[in-house]
Amino acid sequence: MFKDDSKNTSVVSPVVAVAVKDPAKSAVTLPTAATPTAKPVVTVPAASAPAPTVAAVPVVAPAPAVAAPVATTAAPAQPAATPARVALVNDLESDDIAKRVAAATALGRLGDRAAAAALIVAVRDPDADVAREAATALGLLGDPSALQPLIDVLVDGGAYFHSIVRAAAASSLARLGDVRAVDALLNAVRDPMAEASAEAVRALATLADPRAVGALADVLKDTSGFYLPIVRRAAVLALARLGGEQAVSELRSVAANAGEDAVVRQEAEEALRQGPSTKSDATETV
Repeated sequence: MFKDDSKNTSVVSPVVAVAVKDPAKSAVTLPTAATPTAKPVVTVPAASAPAPTVAAVPVVAPAPAVAAPVATTAAPAQPAATPARVALVNDLESDDIAKRVAAATALGRLGDRAAAAALIVAVRDPDADVAREAATALGLLGDPSALQPLIDVLVDGGAYFHSIVRAAAASSLARLGDVRAVDALLNAVRDPMAEASAEAVRALATLADPRAVGALADVLKDTSGFYLPIVRRAAVLALARLGGEQAVSELRSVAANAGEDAVVRQEAEEALRQGPSTKSDATETV
């Protein structure tokens, strides 16, 4: 470092003095100035041309997406639970048989079809009186859902259902007025219990299906002695209601038979006096 008195400023020389001892001359020599190192060349990119000015376009926020309405099928309105129905339906599950009987009877009179499901269950009540009232109530309500359960009672043939329940089921099927019950009723005509058999005969007369005429004629003939007078009397009234040539022929045969049961013969004579229809069985309607 050398001192410059003129400027009184310390400057660091680019040449660094290094003492090197030359053994030959035993003198101190100063090295030559070192060759300055070339400075790296930095390329400065030329200034690019200014981008063209673009007018600012206002950004409009997109409208919120609105979901398209989805078509749905409205569920059928459920009937309001009336206090009377709720109380009676609860009574159907009472331990008191008399209370269950009264509840089934009252539900039929109430006329609330929403009680049909509970009554269908009650048809299988272990007590015959409860089951009978439930079957009768289903006929009074007239709900189509009762059709098959009532048919099932008839098809049972006494394996589970008491005869008074089968009779009530036949009567209720007549009230429902659905001809799909005809086959079951035709089979029920041969029920071993006269009460159920007679009710099936009456139901067939109400439904007025021509297929019933032949079966009822067989009841009147009773070649096997299977049918009691109460069933045969019901058959007389049914044939008179159905009418047709075959029905009239059977009624005349019974009325003319002196050995016939007196009550049955009298019913046949009365039916003929009132004049049953003589139209063809295939076209007769009531």
